[in-house]
Amino acid sequence: MDVQCPSCGALHWAEERVSGSSKKKPQFQTCCADGKVQLPLLQPPPEPLQHLLTSDEQAAVKFRGDIWKYNRAFSFTSLGVQEDRSVNKGNGPPVFRISGELHHNSGALTPPHGRLPRYVQLYVYDPMEALDVRVEQNNSLDKDIMKSLQQMLIGHHRYVPLYKHAFEILEAHDPANDVQVRLRLTPELDRRRYNLPTSNEVAVILPGTAASEPRDIVLRLRDGPLYRISDLHTAYAPLQYPLLFPR
Repeated sequence: MDVQCPSCGALHWAEERVSGSSKKKPQFQTCCADGKVQLPLLQPPPEPLQHLLTSDEQAAVKFRGDIWKYNRAFSFTSLGVQEDRSVNKGNGPPVFRISGELHHNSGALTPPHGRLPRYVQLYVYDPMEALDVRVEQNNSLDKDIMKSLQQMLIGHHRYVPLYKHAFEILEAHDPANDVQVRLRLTPELDRRRYNLPTSNEVAVILPGTAASEPRDIVLRLRDGPLYRISDLHTAYAPLQYPLLFPR
């Protein structure tokens, strides 16, 4: 792949060019439809993430080696899989094999009594206490980096204020009413972009038994089952990979 699209710069093989275009002036359809599709450039990540991703300092190099661990420490959602244990009946090394697809789960906004908060629960927790929990659960990671990343996500990640607002709504209602809040796509906006209602518009209070749209993310204050997030929801990736989508 050594031929650039003249419109967007994507690399192609020469044979991929549009029929009728020459090798001197190639045209390509599979990347940007020959310049008809123009996507906005991605913003650089906020600091300190930008520095950690680009610096040659020892701490930054080590961070990049452990980046999946840091991402896991700040994920809003958990991974769900159906594990196939039938492959581990012998005496060989353990094997982790899944049956079916990987999915993302969202749970209650507060942990069961006596349990430490996890995932999104840490975003509605007191920040200093949340940091202590994250460090305790990930004691091989650098506490100063954890603190700076937590501050960055609280200040920049679009879903932190939405979840905090949902928590305030749910906390203000009698738990006996089993109310729920949903993160729902704004219908009139372009769904190819990360469009969600504002924190005020997301305050849709519904009975716990109300039917939900398959693409909704259903939030409850406590208890209840894990909800599987639709991979069609724009929050699907940003909630699981906050360091890849820090804004």
